Amino acid sequence: MTRYLRKLLCTILLLALFASCASPALASSVTVKVNSSSARVYSSRSTSSPSVKLRKGLSLTLKGTSGGWAKVSYKGHIGYVPVKYLNTRKRYTAYVKKSTYLYSSASSDSSHVSVGVNTKVYVVGRSGSYYRVQNSKGRTGYILASCLSGSKVKTHRKRSTAWKSKVVMLKWFGSGQNVLRRGGYGYLYDIKTGISLKIKRMGGTNHADVEPATRTDTAKLLKIAGGTFSWDTHACILYANGKYVACAINTKPHGDQTITTNGYHGQFCLHMLGSLTHGTQKTNSEHQAAIEKAYNWAH
Repeated sequence: MTRYLRKLLCTILLLALFASCASPALASSVTVKVNSSSARVYSSRSTSSPSVKLRKGLSLTLKGTSGGWAKVSYKGHIGYVPVKYLNTRKRYTAYVKKSTYLYSSASSDSSHVSVGVNTKVYVVGRSGSYYRVQNSKGRTGYILASCLSGSKVKTHRKRSTAWKSKVVMLKWFGSGQNVLRRGGYGYLYDIKTGISLKIKRMGGTNHADVEPATRTDTAKLLKIAGGTFSWDTHACILYANGKYVACAINTKPHGDQTITTNGYHGQFCLHMLGSLTHGTQKTNSEHQAAIEKAYNWAH
């Protein structure tokens, strides 16, 4: 077999091995460059294993180091290069992509401090499933590789609750029943989960009978209910007609409906201060306590 054919066969075998070991990069920013034209990438931590020559200056993703060998990837292929052939003295910028801890050693049993999303760190090495990093103050520690990213991640801003100071308690048999008129739409904010949904008032005299406006709103109501609709009471804030009113709801579908496309087969009850149930013609103590709870949460 000619030298060319042996080299070609070796390359094919090596690439096949790379393909079988391919895995996604955990931190795309952790790159190293080949510093010598004599460098080769091997299929295992042995210079006698199949290898391919590397171009000087080529950028590779560093996956880890052990015993003088660096585990690297290139275009999804995994291989091993002697550390001496790589420029590993540079610090590599990374960002925390989910809340985690900075450990004193590469173990979750070691002492640790919390680090928040998008905290900037500098990767200086790797040990198993942890990257060795430095923070902006020069403190060195270890963070799980799965918690780092090469760029900042988008975060969802919490919805403003600056309106809390505007929340009032209104007597139902007074101005309360006119806040959300029959056929009108409003919004509910559940104080426990922070979930908001759009509702429609279909009717009600002793209290408001309301429906989720859409299937999406029904799904939100189900989350508020904890996965199962029930008669349990939930403290909420109603926003309608420019007013924020402390109220209480249950989530159990019952009675009639006017919206047939929302996936919610019926109506649910919305109570305000002094409102009555339809069945007993009396106030419900749990609803009234939840209304007060919603008001106190806002103030």
